[in-house]
Amino acid sequence: MTSTPPGRPDGPSTPVPHSLPALPHTWRPRFVPVVAAAMGVVLVAAALGMWVGLPTAARAQINILQSLTLGLVLLALLAGLYRLARLKVRADEAGLTIVNVLRTRQLEWAQVLSVNLRSGDPWVQLDVDDGTTVQAMAIQSADGQHGRTAARELSRMVAQHTRTQRND
Repeated sequence: MTSTPPGRPDGPSTPVPHSLPALPHTWRPRFVPVVAAAMGVVLVAAALGMWVGLPTAARAQINILQSLTLGLVLLALLAGLYRLARLKVRADEAGLTIVNVLRTRQLEWAQVLSVNLRSGDPWVQLDVDDGTTVQAMAIQSADGQHGRTAARELSRMVAQHTRTQRND
């Protein structure tokens, strides 16, 4: 679905918010942080459970390098889950800050041409004035109505601030 302009619902059952969120405002995915936290707890519990479950004789045979390697693998997995849990799109007076898994991008309002969440897209895509597309993983189609509402809010906010920045 391409985001719609203010006051135009994209379907009969879609509520149209009357006001934009106050700045600064942050959008986050609904389920990703919960899943990442749960997986982190499961990983730590499994690692501790396996260590405690080992017989003392088996633990004595594990050298320090093997222990360090397993610890580093656990830390790498936990770091990856943390990166997933911190996804967000933050809007303030200066523009947007998009925090994805590997990269954080800051855009001024005037740089953002459009906000899209089309059918089949996993998350919002921002068309930028340099001809590129920036993925905003924090606003996800998997979040259903919550994600569609967030995409509409962001689209309306971009339209309002871009018009102001470009002095239409």
